[in-house]
Amino acid sequence: MDRPTPKARGGTPDQLTAHTRDVVTHYTARHAFREDLFGRQPFANYGYWPSPDLSFEQAGERLTALVAEAAGVGSGDQVLDVGCGYGANAVCYARSYAPARIVGIDITELRITEGRRYVSEQGFDRLIDLQLGDATRMNFGDGEFDRILAVECAFHFDTRRQFLDEAARVLRSGGTLALTDLIPCIGVDPQNYMNGYRASASGVCLDIAANAYNATTYTEYLQAAGFVDIRIDSIVDKTRRPFAQALRRLAISSAPARATALLRVAERIERCCEAGEDYVLVVARKA
Repeated sequence: MDRPTPKARGGTPDQLTAHTRDVVTHYTARHAFREDLFGRQPFANYGYWPSPDLSFEQAGERLTALVAEAAGVGSGDQVLDVGCGYGANAVCYARSYAPARIVGIDITELRITEGRRYVSEQGFDRLIDLQLGDATRMNFGDGEFDRILAVECAFHFDTRRQFLDEAARVLRSGGTLALTDLIPCIGVDPQNYMNGYRASASGVCLDIAANAYNATTYTEYLQAAGFVDIRIDSIVDKTRRPFAQALRRLAISSAPARATALLRVAERIERCCEAGEDYVLVVARKA
């Protein structure tokens, strides 16, 4: 039986910021352009590519495992998957790490609706609960989760610093936050790549200046939120760069219209990387 239409936790749609509404507009529009890059698993990430011969699906699985293992997800854990998308990451966590419960939140209603269907098809609807929710205003109790994971989404939050404060609140003492994120390299002016670009799928600009700070400031915000043992590692050479190269390889065997679209995305990613946009793995423990 289908669940009722999801209602947002932590704020109704009319309470969202203008930027967050643009994020919803973008990912709702982008749904119609989804292709079969990831096979049967509805990932929405750049993947982790220790070697170039992986499929997009395999690379997506590798990135999911990288984040889960960095967080130390294990048997019996209460896990929060922030920016859960279509539930592909949550299903991987459920299969490989045996947590007691996974709650996923995402701000885009279409993704939650489709994700619930996918989770049910995979047989995990009793373990995984996907909810519509705002990462900056989470409707969860203090110390409710052992692990918080966020794959490629925190750069969209308005703001990321508010999310870090909320993550610290709903994480138990000693619990772990692990995420992948996009930030400028140290010494790079974010205006080198945050130039008002409007995404072709939706026509909206997703730049948010409030989140355009480097690892030094990121560390300070994590510390202010109550995190310790902080690690921020660049993994752009195993994520964004090889993803763009894989798109170029795929374009060679694609129909002309799709090849053009794939090359446009690859070029955009490569320009941002060359301009100093980094892709990082962030791990921190709540004191």
